[in-house]
Amino acid sequence: MNLNDKKPVIITSIFFLVISFLYCAQNDKGYAKSGESSRLNETALLFAGKDIPKESTLYPFTEADFYKSYRRQMESGWNQMQKPNMAKITKWWQQYKPSRYSDHVFYPFSGPDIMNAITFFPDAEIYILFGLEPPGIIPDPHSMTAGQIIQGLNGLRGSLGDILHMNFFKTEGMAAEMGSRSFNSITGVIIFFLAMNGYTLVDAQPIAIDAQSNVVPGKASDDIIKWQNPPKSRVPGVEITFRKDSGKIKKVRYYMLNVIDYALDTHSPNFIPYIKKEGPYATIIKSASYLMHNDNDKFTKIRAAILAQTNYLVQDDSGIPLRYFTPDRWKLTFHGYYDRPIGLFANRMQQDLKKVMDAKSTGKLPFSYGYDYKPGQSNLITAEKIK
Repeated sequence: MNLNDKKPVIITSIFFLVISFLYCAQNDKGYAKSGESSRLNETALLFAGKDIPKESTLYPFTEADFYKSYRRQMESGWNQMQKPNMAKITKWWQQYKPSRYSDHVFYPFSGPDIMNAITFFPDAEIYILFGLEPPGIIPDPHSMTAGQIIQGLNGLRGSLGDILHMNFFKTEGMAAEMGSRSFNSITGVIIFFLAMNGYTLVDAQPIAIDAQSNVVPGKASDDIIKWQNPPKSRVPGVEITFRKDSGKIKKVRYYMLNVIDYALDTHSPNFIPYIKKEGPYATIIKSASYLMHNDNDKFTKIRAAILAQTNYLVQDDSGIPLRYFTPDRWKLTFHGYYDRPIGLFANRMQQDLKKVMDAKSTGKLPFSYGYDYKPGQSNLITAEKIK
């Protein structure tokens, strides 16, 4: 959940006082170099509280009481909500998923939530995410002391509280708890989700969208200051490469930017052309703060780009309002239950959506999705573009 109608603010990690969290081994070509991909995957396994190879320099740490306790807590938290919820989505989706979809997935206002994207569209090759928060430095606990690793894992665990129990992040929580130099950065949380879903991490590197709307390598000078105030027409990000067992290579790209209209015009005019260049998409929207419900020159550009570049869309009621899906261009299917938005967004009530959901819903959803995360309260709309 990213309240993008606020200008980006400088995010200070609650663990920023741990100076030793400045990571090494960063370079213009990325993290995984000269066999270091195994180090990156070991980092992911550490974050997820999983077994690490005995030959790893991290293995002795995993034998300590702290890690054994951390492992039990992460496994318990994951098994309580996310693991069964993802399994329910996967089983339900077999009946309703499209027969084909684009190999590029777009997830606007996602924050680090790669797991819902890979659950709905597991066969895609590239996943494009964005949010207000900086990507963070790619972590390397191999170069840290045990005390530093403990600090980092405690920070990561604290940042995951909402998503492990409600399947969405609170913007305020992200701003207060996610840092740029510790394990609980956007990059750290994405790494955690991939490992928890059984993926092997292959590579990670800083990237950027340049003035010509091309993806280029990030620069060593992209420190936290530059991330908070990147140059005009340059969108900073991170690219993480991963795979399932011996399957095909996949990539998730997360970008930091504000997509309110004035910010796109004045600061990131290269982003919409980039989106057009990378499309068409299968698009997923969840817990998007109803930002695209605005009609007063706020989020009209990103909404138009999504509608233009999407062939198949999955969203809850917080995404694009129903009135923008004209019947001559979209085939719509309605799932779940819709009564009204949660209190924080009470002014975003869609009477037309309630009417059609009452009449045409395929039935209550057996899983949690979006703000109405309690059993039977979520809603889902699928929209297939008519060719």
